[in-house]
Order: sequence, then C-alpha cells, then structure tokens
Amino acid sequence: MKRGELIKHQNDMKKATIIYEETRILKAKYFHPKFDDYLDYISKTRIKDSGKNPVEMILTFDGIPPFAAQMPPEKHTIEASAILDLCVKVIKWSKRYGYELKEVPHNKIRESWLYLR
Repeated sequence: MKRGELIKHQNDMKKATIIYEETRILKAKYFHPKFDDYLDYISKTRIKDSGKNPVEMILTFDGIPPFAAQMPPEKHTIEASAILDLCVKVIKWSKRYGYELKEVPHNKIRESWLYLR
C-alpha cells in the first residue's frame, strides 16, 4: 500500500455521531462563610457513539462575574471516557476554584438543576 492510499483511507473514516445531548444549568456558590458569590454556567453534556473520550461537557459562563471569589474560565470543555469519570472531573474542576458540587432537592427548585455549593 502506498502512502497516499493510507492517508486517503484515514480520511474516509466515519466521524463519531452524538447519541445523547442534554443542557442543564449549573449554579455555583463560593465555599466561604463570609461571601455569597454565585455563578451560573450553562452545561451541555454530549455522549458520542465512539472515540477515546466519548463523553464531554461544555461549560459556558452565563451571569455576573463574582466579586470576591476567583473567576473560573468563561468557557471550558471537559472530556471523559465514561459518565462517572466526567462527574469526578467536574468536581475536581470546581474545587480548583473554591466551589463544591451538590445536587439541590427537587422540592426546592422547579427543575432538576445541579447546585455548586
């Protein structure tokens, strides 16, 4: 097989298709007793049918920047091999900036949002 044929064969490979997509709002509260800084992120979770890291979450900041707390990046993408790995990576990412991940009970809010405490 010639080199040109190999490159052509690699370009003909099928791209991964999205089999599941979900959009949620992540709310963040800075983990400090004296400050009440909140952040809002729109998170888009995608699961693809193939690839090394088929699960990804795209976080986009949507709100007012914090006053006293450190501001995380406005856009961030987290990729993982499984949904549980993604959950662990999101928790580690939020702790890096002083936020903690916690789910709010459904009776306190209208939708099932995740709350970063």
